[in-house]
Amino acid sequence: MNDEDIIKGIKQGDENSFITLVNNYKNKIISLCYSFTYDYQEAEDLSQEIFINIYKNIHKFRRESSFSTYIYKVSINKCLDYKRKKSIKGLLKGLFHAETLYAEEDLDEKRYIRKLVCELPEELKIPIVLYYFVGLSQKEIGEILKISTKTVEGRIYRAKGKLKKVLEKEEYDVWEKEEGM
Repeated sequence: MNDEDIIKGIKQGDENSFITLVNNYKNKIISLCYSFTYDYQEAEDLSQEIFINIYKNIHKFRRESSFSTYIYKVSINKCLDYKRKKSIKGLLKGLFHAETLYAEEDLDEKRYIRKLVCELPEELKIPIVLYYFVGLSQKEIGEILKISTKTVEGRIYRAKGKLKKVLEKEEYDVWEKEEGM
């Protein structure tokens, strides 16, 4: 079922269309939410709120961008709202719940890198998370954040530069391993 079919089905109240929407985007949205909550259960709860919000407000999707761009924009806005409402305590617990995907010897390095990403300013952190952890293109990120692709590219470049300075001190060569970041 493609996005158009999903949208049409949800507008008609088709439960299977909503289930397909959730199945298609669940993992990436939970990962994104985790980068703001640092708690897997809260990330799941927040992602459920996001999907319910999308379901209730599907009529607000104006097709000015792709449906996936709309979903990520709604998700980021919800995550930023969450962050504003929560205290800063515990923000450096990590970025997403993918630790089980890594070999045991890689965990410390992954945690350290996620901690460094977490410490970046929001304008650099969000493009890095969307690009490396969610897997969106720079064009998609630009559409979500309403900035040019060049600006996205520049923010990712600046973020990588900041991270690289710290990692070079620790002798990590993360950009050779950027797919596993």
